[in-house]
Amino acid sequence: MKLDRLSAHQAFTDQMADSLITAYDMMSSDPRVRAIVLTSADTTNKFFCAGMDFNAEHRQNSGEKMYLDTGGQVSIAMQRCTKPIVVAINGAAVGVGITMTLPANIRVASKHAKCGFVFGRRGLCMEACSSFFLPRLVGTSRAMHLITTGAVYPASHKLLDGLFSEIVEPEQVVPTALKIADDIAANVSIVSVKVMKDLIFHDPRSPEEANLLESKIFHDMVRGKDAQEGVQSFLIKRQPEFKGTMEEDAPRMWPWWTSVDVKAEISI
Repeated sequence: MKLDRLSAHQAFTDQMADSLITAYDMMSSDPRVRAIVLTSADTTNKFFCAGMDFNAEHRQNSGEKMYLDTGGQVSIAMQRCTKPIVVAINGAAVGVGITMTLPANIRVASKHAKCGFVFGRRGLCMEACSSFFLPRLVGTSRAMHLITTGAVYPASHKLLDGLFSEIVEPEQVVPTALKIADDIAANVSIVSVKVMKDLIFHDPRSPEEANLLESKIFHDMVRGKDAQEGVQSFLIKRQPEFKGTMEEDAPRMWPWWTSVDVKAEISI
C-alpha cells in the first residue's frame, strides 16, 4: 500500500482516511493476505506524510455537531486489522502522518526521516489514538517531551527510542520492510500475532490477571490447527504452512475486552 498525493507531500485528507480504512478492512478479511506493508509513493524519500492537509475540506470543519476524528478511525482500522502491518517511513512524518502509524506491528524508518508531534504548535491536541499508543511505545517521559515541545526530530533521536524497529538508509526502507513482511508471511501464524498484539494493547491490570487471561487463551491456542502445524513442522524440520484465520480460529475468549462502537459519530 502506498500513500500517493505527491503534489501535496501525501498530506492527510478525509478521502485518504476513507481509502485506508477500506483497504485495512478488505485485506483483513482476505485470506490471501498474510502481511501488509504501508509506505509512500515519494521516490525521493523526502515525505512519508506531511500531516493534515490544511488546504482541503475536512469533516471536522463542517460545523456539524456529530464528529469522529478521521485519524483515529484510521488508527482503529489498523489496530483491528487481523494481518500484521509493517510501515516503511521513507521520509518526513509529522502530525497525523506519524500518529496514524502507531498501531502498526512494526515501523521501519529512513535515517534521514524526521518526525514531529506538532499539535501544540498548531493549537491542536493529540489525535489518531496517539494519547494511548505513544506513551506505550516510547514511555511517558519521552511522550510528554515530544508533545510539549511539538518539535520535529530526526528518526534516530533518543526521544523517539522505541518507536522504530529499524533505522536504515533511505533506499533500504521499503526493501527492509518487505523483507520483514515476507518473513512474517512465510513463517508466522497470523492468528498468533493478532492475539498477542491484542494481549499487549488490551492488557490486563496486573500480573495475576495476565496469568489468568493468558492461560485461558493459551488453552484454546494450543489445540488450534496453527499450533499443531507449528509443532509438527518444527519436529520434522520443514517450513510451516499456517492456514488459520481470526474468522475461524480465534480463541473462544476473543475479544476479551468490552467492545466499543467506533464507527458511530459522537455528539460534540
